[in-house]
Amino acid sequence: MIKELLTLIIPILFSLAVCFVLLQMTFSYTAKRANQKYGTGKSQAPSVSSFTTLSKILFMSNMAIALVSFWWRPSLLAYWHQSTTLQLIGIGILFIGYVNLRSAFTALGENYSPLFDAYHPHSIQTQGIYKFIRHPIYLFNLFVSYGLAISSGSLWALAFATTGLCFVLRAISLEEQYLPEKFPEYKDYAKKSWRLIPYIF
Repeated sequence: MIKELLTLIIPILFSLAVCFVLLQMTFSYTAKRANQKYGTGKSQAPSVSSFTTLSKILFMSNMAIALVSFWWRPSLLAYWHQSTTLQLIGIGILFIGYVNLRSAFTALGENYSPLFDAYHPHSIQTQGIYKFIRHPIYLFNLFVSYGLAISSGSLWALAFATTGLCFVLRAISLEEQYLPEKFPEYKDYAKKSWRLIPYIF
């Protein structure tokens, strides 16, 4: 009886968690990108324009795969695990990413612009999480992507998350080139911080 109850409750809780993050991130990004207000008073910077539509497709696909996986596991989605524990770990990574993403957005303020339509920021943010990591928004977006991939257990979701990682690395490479040109102090900042993962990268 208890096992049957858990079998019903767990997919409901996981689905609610994913839907909550989906709605919150959708509203947040829509508000930040409305009418390209992030470009007001800034000059255009090199960007990964090819990721404009693809980013949305990858994000929505991973969300959809995760939701489907909690209730039904078709062989088409190529599952690499069937573990409830790993699903729970994935949901935890998803929420860690979401919560810290909001914090990073708040710290960055008006300096934000998306990687597919980048603009030079007004200034370099070096406080809070930015004191240690230069690109925390990318990092925590990856937390969300890989959290979904792990919670779903689908190789397709894992492939989509890794595709997003490739574009993020490209965007980081571009930013690390043009930011020192506009902000000479960026070189000193770069010596005291990490691009994405402390002590690793």
